[in-house]
Amino acid sequence: MTEVSDGVLHTLFQSEQGGHEQVVLCQDRASGLKAVIAIHSTALGPALGGTRFYPYATEAEAVADALNLARGMSYKNAMVGLDHGGGKAVIIGDPERLRSEELLLAYGRFVASLGGRYVTACDVGTYVADMDVVARECRWTTGRSPENGGAGDSSVLTAFGVYQGMRASAQHVWGDPSLRGRRVGIAGVGKVGHHLVAHLLAEGAEIVITDVREDAVRRILDRHPEGVTAVAGTDALIRTEGLDIYAPCALGGALDGDSVPVLTAKVVCGAANNQLAHPGVEKDLADRGILYAPDYVVNAGGVIQVADELHGFDFERCRAKAAKIYDTTLAIFARAKADGIPPAAAADRIAEQRMHEAALRRGH
Repeated sequence: MTEVSDGVLHTLFQSEQGGHEQVVLCQDRASGLKAVIAIHSTALGPALGGTRFYPYATEAEAVADALNLARGMSYKNAMVGLDHGGGKAVIIGDPERLRSEELLLAYGRFVASLGGRYVTACDVGTYVADMDVVARECRWTTGRSPENGGAGDSSVLTAFGVYQGMRASAQHVWGDPSLRGRRVGIAGVGKVGHHLVAHLLAEGAEIVITDVREDAVRRILDRHPEGVTAVAGTDALIRTEGLDIYAPCALGGALDGDSVPVLTAKVVCGAANNQLAHPGVEKDLADRGILYAPDYVVNAGGVIQVADELHGFDFERCRAKAAKIYDTTLAIFARAKADGIPPAAAADRIAEQRMHEAALRRGH
């Protein structure tokens, strides 16, 4: 992995995006496992974050994603008041080809070797059934099935939290939290996106969808023949006339120098992690009068659920916590206005303050 070393060391030890406490490279040749576990911070408690299973083009891309996602989890967990730091893991490869019991058990052993510094769960490419297997080797595993003492699919509350973030955004922009009649474009209607569609339709929103998988689009259109239309690709979606809200719900980097100038929506609020492709995009959005609801705030419903599983899961308790994402999002908008900064910067300030105070208390 010589192509990775310089960039990784720079990110870890020199860049503003670094500061990670620990990065572990994992390999089990017998099963084909190659994984990266990144722990950004344990100032607030054990690092908590999901496991992404994805066919990265290079190992360098996989490491960079793990680092970015772990850092995002620190901010997310701090922002919603969880006693957890941030961590993330990525398994390199095509999950449809490489997923096996042997690979997941080997991965579980690596997580267990960290002794509880990192608690894992589901993410893109991994599912409840996978966490059930990982848990056979690692007790620091959440997102398991109810039959195995877990909370089940965390995408349910992730979507609910994004919906609350949209309501808060509507209140801030239009003076009314109702989404009735609003035109919402959703890029990615997989695990989270299809639940989000249901929330929005129940309130009377008009929905435009796209997904790289035709079967995912077809499932939505078959299930909801009224109120949902599809377009061919994200580029067409963001240019849709009359779009009120754009919801990136697939992979990160959706907001960049190409997409922001042509985006027709007045609000961006979606479930994807790391939506801002590079520093400065949040200012570009603000300059165009587009309100950005910070991704790690509005998509925190899932981590609220998996964190609760560690203490004996109660769905209604979690749903009540996830409902507070509405108030948290409004508070961020208010802080942004008061400080004269974009909402993403305001959210970072609040999260960093909590992590800093916790680190001082714990002597970090």
